[in-house]
Amino acid sequence: MNLQTVCENAAATGRSIDLAGCDYGPHKRSAQFLGVQPYYHFLAGFVRSLHLRKVLEIGTSYGGSMMAIHRGCERDQPDAQLVTVDKVDIAGKGLTSLADVRRFHGDSLASGTLQEIAAHLTSPIDFLYIDSKHSYDHTDKNLTIYGAQFRPRFVILDDIHLNSEMETLWADIRDTVQQYSYDASELAQRPTGFGVLDYVAAKEALRTGELAPANRQAKRQVGGLGNSAYRQRGT
Repeated sequence: MNLQTVCENAAATGRSIDLAGCDYGPHKRSAQFLGVQPYYHFLAGFVRSLHLRKVLEIGTSYGGSMMAIHRGCERDQPDAQLVTVDKVDIAGKGLTSLADVRRFHGDSLASGTLQEIAAHLTSPIDFLYIDSKHSYDHTDKNLTIYGAQFRPRFVILDDIHLNSEMETLWADIRDTVQQYSYDASELAQRPTGFGVLDYVAAKEALRTGELAPANRQAKRQVGGLGNSAYRQRGT
């Protein structure tokens, strides 16, 4: 099954999942309280349609996305291991009331935070969801570090079209892993972008030489995936 089909199935499955109470919470700029977001249905459907049970989220915020993931798991995967981490503790009661979601507070790039999470969540995991600081370097480092530590089957990067740095990161990833990436922004109804990676399959394809990165003279690797056609900011 190709990645586009995987995402189409996730979107279709998610539409029937009741996400009442899975609120986004206060908007960071306007402070307006926002309810269920359309892309939460995609997340819930992604987890349920693929029967994923070991999930790590980087960027808890109020907790709406993890609540949606939990809702996607609760019917078919009652023993799921769900972990989320954030530098700040602003999770709402909806998330904090879920005893089976393990929350960590700390900088995801700090070695101590990684060690704490690794003591609770064993590798490999099914799904890594990254929705943290939306810059090239920060997202790239999270993908590299947590990809190596937990070897996720799938990765979703939120907000890949939010700004020029995230656009560049996504373009570099697409150049590197090609058909093992898919822009699910439209399916997820996420205008700021939703990038899906078949991470383990991409790593294997790069290792065996099935994938030839677009630029073998690249200056750096992206997301721990291999050489990429790295673009300088603003070019």
